[in-house]
Amino acid sequence: MEAASPDGTARFLVRSHGNFPPGYSLELVVHGVEGTVPQMTVVEYSSLVGPEQVLLVPVVRGRFGPAASYVRLPGFGGEGWRASVTAPVGPDSTWDGATVALSVGAALNDATRDTWRQVRALITDVGLRRVIDQELR
Repeated sequence: MEAASPDGTARFLVRSHGNFPPGYSLELVVHGVEGTVPQMTVVEYSSLVGPEQVLLVPVVRGRFGPAASYVRLPGFGGEGWRASVTAPVGPDSTWDGATVALSVGAALNDATRDTWRQVRALITDVGLRRVIDQELR
C-alpha cells in the first residue's frame, strides 16, 4: 500500500511480510527536509492485539537522497492508519516513554537507528534519552 501526504512531500509505503500472521513495515520518505535537525512523524494505527498503537518515526536528511526511515509496525492488522505532518524535533520535545521504546525498537535499518541517536543528542529529557539508549543496545 502506498500513500502520500496532501502536499506531496511525504510518501508512505506499507509492506506485508510473511503469511500468517503477516508482519508489516513502513518506509517513510520525506522530500524537502533541509539541514541536520531530525523531523518526527507520528503514525497511529489499529492493532490486532489491543488498543490503537502510536509509533514515532524520525527522519533526517542523509548524505544522499531524501530523508527516509524504515520501521516495523508491531501488531498492525493491514488497515486503519494515519500519520501526522512531519515536525522538527527540538530540545524540549517530549513523548511518552513507552511510545519511544516501541518506536526505537521498531527501527529496521541503521539509518533509522542513527536518526534516533540524533534525536537523543538533541532532546534534553534525561528519561527519554535513557529509554533511547536502552532500546538502541
